[in-house]
Amino acid sequence: MRPRLIVQKLNGGLGRRSPSADMVTGSVMNAVATSEMELGNIYTLKNIQQVETLGITKEYDQTHKVLVHERLRRFFVHNPSIMVHFMPVPQGVTLTQMVDKDNNYLARLLREKAGEIVQVSVSLNPKEDYTPTIETGLDKDSIDAIYKAQALSNAEWAKDRYTEIYIEGRSFSGTSAGALNLRTLLSECPDVSVVIGADFEVSSRGDLYKGYAAVEDFAAMVSKAAVSQNAGEQTADFNLTHVDERTFIIPGLSSGTRLGTYSDTDLDTLDGKGYIFFAPVFGIGGVSSTAGIFINDTHTCDKITSDYGYTENNRTIKKAIKLAKAALTPKVKGRLYVDENTGFMAPETVKDLETTTKVSLDPMVAAGDISGGVDAYINPEQNVLASSEFEVYLTFIPVAIGRRITLKVGFRNPLNTN
Repeated sequence: MRPRLIVQKLNGGLGRRSPSADMVTGSVMNAVATSEMELGNIYTLKNIQQVETLGITKEYDQTHKVLVHERLRRFFVHNPSIMVHFMPVPQGVTLTQMVDKDNNYLARLLREKAGEIVQVSVSLNPKEDYTPTIETGLDKDSIDAIYKAQALSNAEWAKDRYTEIYIEGRSFSGTSAGALNLRTLLSECPDVSVVIGADFEVSSRGDLYKGYAAVEDFAAMVSKAAVSQNAGEQTADFNLTHVDERTFIIPGLSSGTRLGTYSDTDLDTLDGKGYIFFAPVFGIGGVSSTAGIFINDTHTCDKITSDYGYTENNRTIKKAIKLAKAALTPKVKGRLYVDENTGFMAPETVKDLETTTKVSLDPMVAAGDISGGVDAYINPEQNVLASSEFEVYLTFIPVAIGRRITLKVGFRNPLNTN
């Protein structure tokens, strides 16, 4: 190649961002301490430069045989406006221990960020001697972490903190038919999702990395989506392939193998069982914008018939809860006027409370995160004088997701009038 000066245009130096509260993401993973980074601390990261000031570089990963830099950089590759609250924990801490509500890992991160985190990824960077225990097609640690993560989410709900927890589904093995069905677990885990998709370039770096899954890539894409939007939407914004950044040129699974080694039947079975992976979509008829690697779907570990079977359902309802609570909280311990004859709440009081509740969702209507139909109802015949309690019902029509589209194409003969 002839000698020449190569120029590359950098982007992002001005720090221009388009962040939103829905993008705030948490990350808990194993790491090795540096002089700039103490394990167990929480670091707020807004770009890859801040990651590298912690001493976490590509060379750090190579030296310690971990994927800390690799995992963190992908947040910013996929969503440059993301904010990540990162907690590094010692190697040897398991996924199950990270999400246990009684341990000061993810529970502490959520507690200290006081409901700010909307979604969080949890992943493993094990030592070289790590050997997974395989149970129903996955590392048992990943399976145990599902139930612990839901228990943590339940505890967080009781404290008015709501988040989605994405677990690294490590070391997928066996057959799709024998894999654990995440849609029919012993107990439903609607706030938890399991990612078994991997970037094959990372998996192929060595035996230590074959069990990894790209859970951070999934979290980044979800953070970029509107709360009602499926993060696997087949548009350019949600294409995981970035040639310059060398991400998702070839998709794989946490088995350490290419996705292409699995049959369509295998992948359909895994999708039906609620696993998240990344699959190619090929451009049709020269429309290259539709080509790339996309999330297969946004499954949660809940039954398929549940209202909360997909992450966009969860993110929508949780945002609605936050807005409605913000509107109604000033009414707590407030004065409520009652009808002097019946003792029930006065009609004007009921009307005011219903209106306050309804308009709290106006931002979601304006953003297109719900279809409309917002309605609030308070039964006026509640004995608030005796109980100091009353119930408010808030409902709305969500946005639908077109997961299956049937295109019927055929010929028409204009001379055929039958």
